[in-house]
Amino acid sequence: MEINKVNSVSFQRKPNAMEMRIYTHSLKEGLNLLNKKVDIIIHNSSAPAIARENTGIGSLFSRTSLEKFFPFLRSQAITGIQQEPNYFRKSGDFSPYSPESSAKNIFAIPLEKLTTEEYEKILPKESFYKIVMNNPNKNYVDYSYIPNAYEQAIKEAFHNLKDGSKLKQDFLTFKEIRGEELERYAIFRILDKIHQKDWPDWDGIDRVLYSPSDKNEIKLANTRIKELKKEHQDEIDRFIFAQMLVEREHINTNKLANANGIAIIGDSPVATPSADEWINQNLFIDNMALGCPPDYFSKEGQRWGFRYFKPEEIFNEDGTLGKAGLILKKKYEDYFRAFPGGLRIDHIIGLIDPFLYTTTEKILPHNSGRIFSQEGKYKKETVEEYANILTKIILPAAEKFGISKDSIICEDLGAFNAPTRKVMEQFQLPGIAVTQYDGYRGAEIPQKNTIMIGSHDNVSFLEFADQFFKDKKNKYFLSKTKHLMEDTVHKGSTKAEQEWYLGEIRGDKKKFLSACFAELFTSPAKRVQIFFTDFFGISKTYNKPGTTEGNWALRLDENFENNYYKAVSEGKAPNLPLAIATALRHRGLIQGNEKLLEQLDSSAKILAEA
Repeated sequence: MEINKVNSVSFQRKPNAMEMRIYTHSLKEGLNLLNKKVDIIIHNSSAPAIARENTGIGSLFSRTSLEKFFPFLRSQAITGIQQEPNYFRKSGDFSPYSPESSAKNIFAIPLEKLTTEEYEKILPKESFYKIVMNNPNKNYVDYSYIPNAYEQAIKEAFHNLKDGSKLKQDFLTFKEIRGEELERYAIFRILDKIHQKDWPDWDGIDRVLYSPSDKNEIKLANTRIKELKKEHQDEIDRFIFAQMLVEREHINTNKLANANGIAIIGDSPVATPSADEWINQNLFIDNMALGCPPDYFSKEGQRWGFRYFKPEEIFNEDGTLGKAGLILKKKYEDYFRAFPGGLRIDHIIGLIDPFLYTTTEKILPHNSGRIFSQEGKYKKETVEEYANILTKIILPAAEKFGISKDSIICEDLGAFNAPTRKVMEQFQLPGIAVTQYDGYRGAEIPQKNTIMIGSHDNVSFLEFADQFFKDKKNKYFLSKTKHLMEDTVHKGSTKAEQEWYLGEIRGDKKKFLSACFAELFTSPAKRVQIFFTDFFGISKTYNKPGTTEGNWALRLDENFENNYYKAVSEGKAPNLPLAIATALRHRGLIQGNEKLLEQLDSSAKILAEA
């Protein structure tokens, strides 16, 4: 019998409906036995969108996210999504970790919803589809296109508000409650456009508009604010209106995510946004900025340029909160109110013992140091003193909104000094372990910590593996692969089986990747986080620290689900049932779980089919 030749056929597939029920159930049961929860880390901009609603940037508030992406994640037994800091982005620098103001990120507004009855069709469908059709890049964020496209869409939607409509009344109520706060951020943005340079270099009264130092400046400032409000009232109102849209959609998304069994996790940047510095500039230490000493990430150290509050403005002499302390209190209460899944705190070291440098000098090591642990007027002595921002501001804010300490993820990577270590240990704060780095072994990560393969500051794990396998005689290669074998091999394996398994890990990059993902689940750490590029097997870097070109632009496309299953079958993305089954066997959790292991093995085999 002649067999017909078949070209370009891929046999990889996702589980069918019946298999998927078993698949998801077995993942959940396995994770319960291992005492694990799994989050995906993905920024709003990277979320997928179907072609007819792809404006050029993603949103976790979009219909695609709510109707397709969230259910897909839940089918993978993922119960948390950690997003980026949700602040307003700067013009020309779209890093979410160096924001313009504490106003919210308007690029997360799902414009397609503004064309519906829910929003009184304030954005005509023709205008929306024009944005979609003119989008110059379907799979990457083009930041030369997005800001103007969104500004024009919001402008048109705002002008289509009808007097007497419910939406118009909602806006007027929102403006009455939040207008005074948001007006300042709107004015900052207007002045930023006028001056076209950083605010410390602005001319005249604009530089100190909300922090005048004498009667004359107060008079000039009041006059200038009235002038700006009169001349730009429509722009200010549009800014406030956009903030209402973001906040409405955020609340709605939390509800719908929760209905899918998913909690949204926030991310708090160490940087104080530029507009907040401008508004409160008298509260910051003069000519000093937050940075990082030489470490794994930078041999020369890092000059971040983020200003730091004067300690005496954070706490008064009697221990009560000062003006800066009240600002921090509001910041963290806003975060815990908005994110029921908890909060990642960026650079926790900066809240315990920050490294400051003199901005007027260029040589970092000779004019910098830890503000609280070096000699000087701010020197601290006890662990309780080092921990006071955490214990008097952050933890009470979390408790106020029912967020447990286990749901606070403290990013403690980098130059980890003794005071920080003592605070983390005494108050049992959850840290982070990134196994891509030398020195982080899964088996040694404590239960309270979060374990992950990589983050937004790393190359993708596929890129790391390619580099890692270039020198198999390297000391790190030999030690890491040995530890991987020991930490993922089935319990009770013979010496010969272990040697064979070690050879597989060292000889086959796919087996190495599989072991690395299994290590996340054999580790004692209760929380597993996977960055979206690693989860979907994308061999591209999302962000290169120290650079701006091309960062924060990677996205999932609308075929994200098929792409995932294809990447799994090719050994590029995590085969979750295989990783969980490996972890159960490594821990010896076999007896009594035979049926579960059989289901996991069956699901793993389906995903591996090609």
